[in-house]
Amino acid sequence: LTADYGFNMKENLMIRLNNTSAPTLKAELLRYPNIRNASAVSHVPASGISYGNGFKKDIAEKDWLNIHYFVVDEDYLQNMEIQTVAGKFFQAANGASNKNFVVLNEEAVKVLNYKHPADALGEELIYQPDSARKVIIGVVRNYNHSALMSKIEPMALLYDPEQVNIVQVRYEGDYAEAAQVVEKAWAKVNPALRSDYKTVEEEIKYFYSTIFGDVVNIVGVIAGLAILISCLGLLGMATYTIETRKKEISIRKVLGSSNRALVLLLSKGFLMILIIAATIGIPLAFLLNNFWLQFMAYRTSVGLGTIATGVLLLTALGAATIGSQTLRAAYTNPAENLKNE
Repeated sequence: LTADYGFNMKENLMIRLNNTSAPTLKAELLRYPNIRNASAVSHVPASGISYGNGFKKDIAEKDWLNIHYFVVDEDYLQNMEIQTVAGKFFQAANGASNKNFVVLNEEAVKVLNYKHPADALGEELIYQPDSARKVIIGVVRNYNHSALMSKIEPMALLYDPEQVNIVQVRYEGDYAEAAQVVEKAWAKVNPALRSDYKTVEEEIKYFYSTIFGDVVNIVGVIAGLAILISCLGLLGMATYTIETRKKEISIRKVLGSSNRALVLLLSKGFLMILIIAATIGIPLAFLLNNFWLQFMAYRTSVGLGTIATGVLLLTALGAATIGSQTLRAAYTNPAENLKNE
């Protein structure tokens, strides 16, 4: 959620078109001063969805190279603040002829065996669905177009107004004011249908919260129950042990044993249990957490510092549970336990 995606998702709204005219909506939105830019696209990047199809450099090649692609318009780079590495982007002046062009990311340039981004400019790619030849006019810097579980893969940007589903709107100032503008513009363009919009950041992070949100909650509840049951078990063991050693504790105290020495004596066995548990748990926590995180291209790290914090917290809970009983036993008046002897 905090990784650098390679584009700017802040101050950006996405509006689902629902068969509404993208050019008409864009033109209406741009009439308002707090709207900086609007772009018609097929997908929001890094939200877990993209198109994909086969490309090849020469028709004689046996295999098609599968490449993810988004359908965008000429305002996409400005809207997402993505940098161009070489060449140029789609131009509004070219009109429908933009369909004959393709823009690649740096990873696609590598996979297609071009040494430098500039070497790809002017070359043709064959598009599998209709065998159309598309000229490479530009190369953009790599950005996370797919979910962050995977590394950046080859990516193409195509121009096809018929395949756009969303208008992304970059605004200035307050979100509430931008939302009002979107509703006003939508009411003029398609008053019969209710507008459907949210922030680009919300759409991207919704994908991750959907996947990990429930998992985190479930694991959290299970962990909480495990800790609670463990503490109850320790409490029961400590209570039983101290109850059976009341007279011993009282005699030791009468013979001059200090409260501190009694607490250490009674806690020693339980502390050994905690040490054994930590000895088993630390390597397992380190190995298992790092094992499943290997499947995430962009991930946090689980090191000894993280695990040590967990161990200290659990030790503190265990010590508090055991200490509540050992302290009560150590500070009990020995006459109460020996008066019947």
